[in-house]
Amino acid sequence: MKEDFFKVGYSKYLDKNNQNEKKRTKHIVNKLLKKRFIIVTSSIIIMCFFINFFLIYKFVKIIDISYRY
Repeated sequence: MKEDFFKVGYSKYLDKNNQNEKKRTKHIVNKLLKKRFIIVTSSIIIMCFFINFFLIYKFVKIIDISYRY
């Protein structure tokens, strides 16, 4: 009698919503995995630029110190 009063049951709609949310994140991850070569290459190039500027700065600083003496 209590089951008929509340009419509680399983809905397939709830299950579909949970799967769609997982697919969205999976879709983003798949896009990143497909473009990982571009991402890795660009990150290496950016790191090289920063290291290059840092080394140039240190070199100029050393030359400036040696010039003073």
